[in-house]
Amino acid sequence: MSKMIILKLRKLDETQDSTLSALYSPDNQFLGFVIEDGPRPVKVPGKTRIPAGTYSVWPRKHGGFYEKYRKEFGHEFAIELQDVPGFSDILIHIGNTVEDTRGCLLINSGCVFNYRQKVWEGRSSKPAYLRLYDYLEPVIYGYEIFLDIQR
Repeated sequence: MSKMIILKLRKLDETQDSTLSALYSPDNQFLGFVIEDGPRPVKVPGKTRIPAGTYSVWPRKHGGFYEKYRKEFGHEFAIELQDVPGFSDILIHIGNTVEDTRGCLLINSGCVFNYRQKVWEGRSSKPAYLRLYDYLEPVIYGYEIFLDIQR
């Protein structure tokens, strides 16, 4: 039997154009806030959050974020979610606003509500991403890792 880790993403709030969630380890350690696009009844490319479900977390070794993070941080991989229905190239990466997401998940240390635009925004994304990477790096190749998203 293979070793498994199931991360948990739990929605805290949503607006028409943004979603705020909290990411937890299997032992309920808080790993960060996550900013995503808002819910849409019909997918609008680059402006719709991914559906609830359980997705495999995979080490991605190609693409712009992989190259950027390899050069900037010396990382061996970017963090990708696999087999998301109707979506492709879904990553967990650095970013603070829904303009940064394009369907991806943005990990942050803090969050604020932008009352003018009526959207959630993240704060201190880079340190949160580095903590998440450090959490995943020792286990990404030896475990099956999943992200369970509940809305």
